[in-house]
Amino acid sequence: MMNFTVFVFGCLMLTYSCNGSMEEIVGELQRELQQLKMKTGNEIQALKTSITTYENEIQLLKTSSAIEIEILKEEINTLKVERLNGSEVPKRRFVLGTNSFAEKPAFSASLTNHATSLSNFQTIIFDNVFTNDLRGYSGITGIFTAPMNGTYFFTATVMSHSGEYLETEICMNGKSLVSMYSYDTHFEQGTNSVVLVLKTGDKVWVRHSNTQGSKAFGYHWSAFSGFMI
Repeated sequence: MMNFTVFVFGCLMLTYSCNGSMEEIVGELQRELQQLKMKTGNEIQALKTSITTYENEIQLLKTSSAIEIEILKEEINTLKVERLNGSEVPKRRFVLGTNSFAEKPAFSASLTNHATSLSNFQTIIFDNVFTNDLRGYSGITGIFTAPMNGTYFFTATVMSHSGEYLETEICMNGKSLVSMYSYDTHFEQGTNSVVLVLKTGDKVWVRHSNTQGSKAFGYHWSAFSGFMI
């Protein structure tokens, strides 16, 4: 029995002498455990980041889908008006609170909240709609779609924030037409107007232009209007 104990002790001593002391072995194991924890933590963080990215993409898809649905609704309304144009049904809509009918498109809308972080050529959506005869303007997309052929008048006023530059423009079918510019040490409004001959389905809207400024002042200090002459 004594000989066996001596043999085992000798083997342990030999192992320690070959592989280092007990403290070194424990230290090495602790370092490996710490590295494993760090690796696992990094993998968990990467997984959380991926989940957040996927959630953001899903939200963007939902928002994009909602906008596309509204655009489709607007296009359906336009098609309905086009059908009326081709028939003998009068192109009229009863105006609530009056005894008359709206026979021509007309709209007016303002910006409720500040439009911030505007990118180049981003549409400014005037969401507070006052008037929208024949439903040509969308408060969801910020775009006016001509429901019938004719000559139209458009005007836009956009206010810049205090001490900041802002360049905007009225465009038709993506083509820049007239520009607005504002800058002051306080607040200033840029405004412009244009008369256009439109065909059914032509689109007109206001957008940020160039790289000057990135914020439009809301609270109904900025507005967009248009009507058939």
